[in-house]
Amino acid sequence: MRPFDQAYEFEKDCNHVLKFTIPKRSVARVLGKSGASINEIKDNTGAQIDVDKDGERGEVASVTVRGTKDAIAAAKATILTIAEQVKEETTVVLSIENKYHRTIIGAGGHGLRELITSCGGPTDSKQQGGLIRL
Repeated sequence: MRPFDQAYEFEKDCNHVLKFTIPKRSVARVLGKSGASINEIKDNTGAQIDVDKDGERGEVASVTVRGTKDAIAAAKATILTIAEQVKEETTVVLSIENKYHRTIIGAGGHGLRELITSCGGPTDSKQQGGLIRL
């Protein structure tokens, strides 16, 4: 096979693009703290992933995945799994006076981690990130 043919085959196999949407409320979890989750998905699948959370599509965010067919399928499955987990969660907003924040958070965030775990939340600190906002 000639070099040109090899390059063409490589481009043909690796330049697939898939666009789909996810609920905007799941974008933060898909991206993760400082992009940790999305970077892990990219590393594990080999796909390039762009999330447009600022689009004008209402309640959904646009996701564009580029790569091989296998990489795209794996990335999409992982992203949709995370989005489905967020969909099953309930959001409750409470107003708590600032003077109680330190007590609730606890030393090194131990109080928040304990609160999340006792309410049936994840025990992994990476998954706990962003579940409670003060």
